[in-house]
Amino acid sequence: MKPVVSIIIPVRNNLHFTVKCLESIAAAPPAVSHEIIVIDNASDDGTKEFLEGKKAAGEIDFILNDPPRHFAISCNQGAEKAAGRYLLFLNNDTEAFPGWLDAMVETAERYPRIGAVGAKLLFPDNTIQHAGVAFHFYKRIRRYGPYHIFRLFPRHARAVNKEREFKCVTGACLLTPRQLFFESGCFDERFVNCFEDVDYCLRLWHAGYKIIYTPKAELIHYEGQTTGRKDNEVVSDKILREKWEGKLMADELNYLEEEGFVMEEDELGQLTIFPGKELQEWWQAVNRLMEMNEYRMVLEEVDKIEQVLGNNYMRFHELRGQCHTALEDYRAARMAYARAQNLDPKNPELKWGLVQVALAEGKTKEAVTILNRLINKYPDDEKLSLWQETLDEIDRVEDPRLVTDQIRQKNSLDLSLTQSAV
Repeated sequence: MKPVVSIIIPVRNNLHFTVKCLESIAAAPPAVSHEIIVIDNASDDGTKEFLEGKKAAGEIDFILNDPPRHFAISCNQGAEKAAGRYLLFLNNDTEAFPGWLDAMVETAERYPRIGAVGAKLLFPDNTIQHAGVAFHFYKRIRRYGPYHIFRLFPRHARAVNKEREFKCVTGACLLTPRQLFFESGCFDERFVNCFEDVDYCLRLWHAGYKIIYTPKAELIHYEGQTTGRKDNEVVSDKILREKWEGKLMADELNYLEEEGFVMEEDELGQLTIFPGKELQEWWQAVNRLMEMNEYRMVLEEVDKIEQVLGNNYMRFHELRGQCHTALEDYRAARMAYARAQNLDPKNPELKWGLVQVALAEGKTKEAVTILNRLINKYPDDEKLSLWQETLDEIDRVEDPRLVTDQIRQKNSLDLSLTQSAV
């Protein structure tokens, strides 16, 4: 019988890490059936002999590359040999805690369109090495880039103990369906020991698959132990930018604001997360202004906050679109929603905002077209019934502008920040 999971571990030297990695898996064997495939890249520290012994004992399968190959190629080789329904790519400088693999499989099984599942990775001092990958707009270099959000947070901090959806998780411990891996083109082998995981996850995310971080799977990760790991970082970064230029957006506010944190970037591009009580208070004040219909004051507040956080956050542009619609400045509303959609093209809230603009302008045909697309594309959205009711209202009334008033009465939070995606 084929295993459920194929654990794929590329290695090059660092035998002591490989030994501890395999021992940690064997010490508390996952309940889910699994196989282990180790790809050795011309190690000269006894790794080859050790792995040959493990293979002879029937504990692992073993691939030898001589000359050595890099991470993406090694992983793809392991995937070709794998028989599992899921592939689990794992760095050899990790030590697994009991239940880690079962938690990752359980998470994957709950999502019909799962793309990848990532784990909570800890430094040996019990601080966070990985709890999801977010994107930041680096002001110093004027471009977007990925980083490990909540890095160095305590292991038991609330922020890192929630299952979350990201665009990316690290390839140091990444579970993905085997069939999907091959259908999506595997890891791009032009990347050398970095960013192949980011590229793979972005491809899945843009294809509509879920990328999930689970805190229930915990491992120690010593990080960056392979010699020469960053030798090709500049080249790989250039490939990543060429592939995804114009398609990335800052999404960290999704996670930071919920936890009451803000981000600060210094002149060297270093990022620091710190408590954001002032930002929370600002959002609360803006909510109150929205409830009082003080839309011009809200626009002034958004201008002020952008001086601190920058203008690369979708939520600010969406808020402008809501305010301009209420103020009947429909050209400005459309421009604001267009900027928001450039940052988050898949967000149905933004298309719903354009429906309200179209109705307010009396453009029934445009509103109906967008509504039908929303209903067909997002059948599970919490606003599905509202969209359908809006279509019915359009059929019943002569003036489509009357529908906007009825929408506001039925959905009083529509212009509220609580209904906005960041």
